[in-house]
Amino acid sequence: MPHTYIDRQRRAGLLFVLPALLYFCLVFLVPLAQSILGSFYFMRPDGVARFVGLRLYNRVLTDPLFWSSVRNTVTLLLISLPATVILGLAVSLGLNRLVSLSWRNTWAVMYFMPFSVSLVAAALVWQWIYDPVYGFANYLFGLVGLLPQRWLQSVELVLPAVAVINVWVRLGFDTMIFLAALQSIPAEYYEAAEIDGANSRQRFFRITLPLLNPQIVMVCILELAFNFQVFDQVYATTQGGPAGASSTVIVLLYETAFKYFRLGDASVMAVFVFVSLLVVTLLQWRFFRKPVEY
Repeated sequence: MPHTYIDRQRRAGLLFVLPALLYFCLVFLVPLAQSILGSFYFMRPDGVARFVGLRLYNRVLTDPLFWSSVRNTVTLLLISLPATVILGLAVSLGLNRLVSLSWRNTWAVMYFMPFSVSLVAAALVWQWIYDPVYGFANYLFGLVGLLPQRWLQSVELVLPAVAVINVWVRLGFDTMIFLAALQSIPAEYYEAAEIDGANSRQRFFRITLPLLNPQIVMVCILELAFNFQVFDQVYATTQGGPAGASSTVIVLLYETAFKYFRLGDASVMAVFVFVSLLVVTLLQWRFFRKPVEY
C-alpha cells in the first residue's frame, strides 16, 4: 500500500512537471540539436543541404571577424558583469540598512522597473540619452565643463556605452536577489559579532559576504549568460557599428544567418556560444560555489 501511494504521488508529480519538460525540449533541446546538426552542413537559402564535415568549423574559427566579435563580447562582459554585481550588492546593502521597512519595498520596485522594460525600448531611450547633439549625457557633461562625446559613434566609447545600458537594465534584478538573501540572514549573527567587538567592515566580510556566496555565484552565472547573448540593445543602437566595434557574437550570428544566409556558419557560432557558456558556468559552479549553513 505505501508503495502504491508513493508511485501514485510520483506519477502526479511527473504530470505537473511534464509541461515544463516539454517546453524545455521545444525551446532549448530541439533548437540545440538542430544547430549542432546544421553546423556540419552547408545549407543554401532554398533548403538544399550538403554535408561538409568540419569545414565550416575551420572557416568560422579562422575568421578574424568572428574573433573580433568574440573580443567585443568578452570586453562587454568584463565591464558589465562586475559593475552590475557590485552595484546590485551595494544598492541592496543600502536598502537593507538605511531604508525603513515601510519604504524598502517601494525603492526595491523602483530599482526593478528597468528590468521589466523591453530591451529594445530601453535601447531607444538610451540612444536619445547618448545623442551627440540633443542627448542628456552630453548636457550633463556641459554642466560640469566637459566636452560633448559621440558615445555610440566612437570606437573607444561604444562598448562602455552599451555596458551602461546593460547595467541599467539588470541592476534591479540583481538588487532584488541580494536584498532577499540579506533579509534571510539571522540578525543574531550580527548581534553576536557586535558583542565580540566586530566593526561593520568585519561583519560584512566575515558574515554577510560568505552567506551571500550562493546568490553571488547564481547572479554571476545569470549575468554571464545575459551579457554573452547581448543582441537587442546593440542592434537597436549601433547595429554592430561603428566599423564593427560593437558587433558581438550574437549580432554576427544574426547577420550571418539572416543577412548573408550562411546558416551553417551561424550554427557553428551558436554551438560556440553554447559550449563557451556551459564551460564557464561549470567552472564557476565548481570553484566558487560553497555550501552555506545558517
